[in-house]
Amino acid sequence: MPAMDHSNTASNAAGKVAKVAFLSVFALILVITAVSFAVHHMRLGAETEFKNAMVARVRTDAKNAASVVSGEEINTDPILAAQKYSTILPFMLMDTNEDDYSTQVFGLYSYSNGVLTMLTGIDSDYLIANKIPVSDWLTAELTPYEVRDEDVFHYLVPILDQEGKVSALLELSAQTKPINEMGDKLESMILSTVSAAVIVAMAIFSLQYIVPPIVRFVSKNKTEASV
Repeated sequence: MPAMDHSNTASNAAGKVAKVAFLSVFALILVITAVSFAVHHMRLGAETEFKNAMVARVRTDAKNAASVVSGEEINTDPILAAQKYSTILPFMLMDTNEDDYSTQVFGLYSYSNGVLTMLTGIDSDYLIANKIPVSDWLTAELTPYEVRDEDVFHYLVPILDQEGKVSALLELSAQTKPINEMGDKLESMILSTVSAAVIVAMAIFSLQYIVPPIVRFVSKNKTEASV
């Protein structure tokens, strides 16, 4: 009979340990999944809001800059115009805010007979004016042309001369890779912190179910051995 009691006690202790371990793993998975969903959802919302604000800013900055560029000056003397606008446009278009999480680049091009020639700007992979067909942005309405890639927003503004013909093009592009990278880091840090906190909490909580049976089992073994 003592042997049977001994077996039952060990079986009950093992059962409680297995039950607590299962519930702990289940709770851990449930909490991490819930937190992951919430964090990712909030991150997407914040990034969408940021990108919308960036698009509005790019549109405004490009339109303001295009309003001071003279298509007639570019027609008359492209070299002199390039010198002039290489001084003016960087102050109007380049973002100097160190806390910003986007990168803006611009290009001012002269246009003639279907050919674009950069007058001033930044030679960047984020500029697309020379990589797309002229017909994409040179429309009958002569309205600004927009292109949205996954992480980059391009805004192209045709500039007219006195005769109403397109003589130049201003492009402002902004990319949001820094904000995406920061979001990845924050999301990873939050999930790691939550996972560690849940594991520690569940481990401490589980002790009240694991330790007493083990203590009773050891004590009973000692008592039986002494007898």
